[in-house]
Amino acid sequence: MGVRGTLPTPTKIRILNGNPSRRPLPTNEPQFAPGIPDRPPMSAGARKQWDALVDEMALSGVLRRVDGGALAMLCEDLAMLDTLRKGLAAQAREITNKAKEKKQQISGNALTALSRTTEGRRTLSTIRELSAQIIIQRREFGLTPSSSTRVQSSGGAAQFIDPLEQALCG
Repeated sequence: MGVRGTLPTPTKIRILNGNPSRRPLPTNEPQFAPGIPDRPPMSAGARKQWDALVDEMALSGVLRRVDGGALAMLCEDLAMLDTLRKGLAAQAREITNKAKEKKQQISGNALTALSRTTEGRRTLSTIRELSAQIIIQRREFGLTPSSSTRVQSSGGAAQFIDPLEQALCG
């Protein structure tokens, strides 16, 4: 069962908003140094996701060394979702090929026919649940459009200079 109620607003956000609740601010929150975490052992698909996410997140300055475990979990889930989607497409092709062999007409499309099978419903349900979990994980890192406004960077973005701009301006 998930956490009940609304999630607490981070202290930094409360300070920026002028502490509207007028409640005492916590003084003992942990402060973690920004940086790129070491990549733990993971699957090949997750390593590709890790490299892509770390490249983007490092430029924005939102990545901390302590975030490695959560980021690894997100990457593994993204890789698993990709595998499930490829498997779903393969199942749909198989249904289409079987229908062609039997010279039958599929009502709707292959995905509609696949959703009528137990195997197809299980795969679609797993994809749906995993997608919802990934959205929640991505929110934690500020990787969704609405959550990116709530995440503050540690200043890494100011140090990034576009290579083309650097070549032109010197």
